[in-house]
Amino acid sequence: MYLDEVFPESNLTGTSPQERAVIAMWQRDMDLNGLLAVAECFRNSSKGFRNRALTGAVDYEQIPELAERGRRRVRTFFTDLDCRLADSEYLAGGRFTVADITAFVSVEFARAIKEYVPDGAIHLKRWRDAVAARPSALA
Repeated sequence: MYLDEVFPESNLTGTSPQERAVIAMWQRDMDLNGLLAVAECFRNSSKGFRNRALTGAVDYEQIPELAERGRRRVRTFFTDLDCRLADSEYLAGGRFTVADITAFVSVEFARAIKEYVPDGAIHLKRWRDAVAARPSALA
């Protein structure tokens, strides 16, 4: 919201109540089903997170089954994202928003767990290439 106030010409979170609601819905979905799925696998499988599977001051052991569940969730995320992008240029409609940023970070972060956009996900690949070509993604 801060960036939208400072740079209103490149609004990322919506200009009307309805648009803000749609963008917020997709943003939350990208957080829950994208970023958190990748993090679940990463934190429960990476050697660097041994006994640090959860954030915070308390040590928690890794659970291999949660790593595998996270991996399955990422694959489902890719499938769902491809389906959504078959109907829309961007996640929340016809323009780039904060939901696309979160989705893009999720797709890129998935490489850390060796999960990549499937070959058959043509809509997701089209979108990913378009977002990756944006000046902000190249910075």
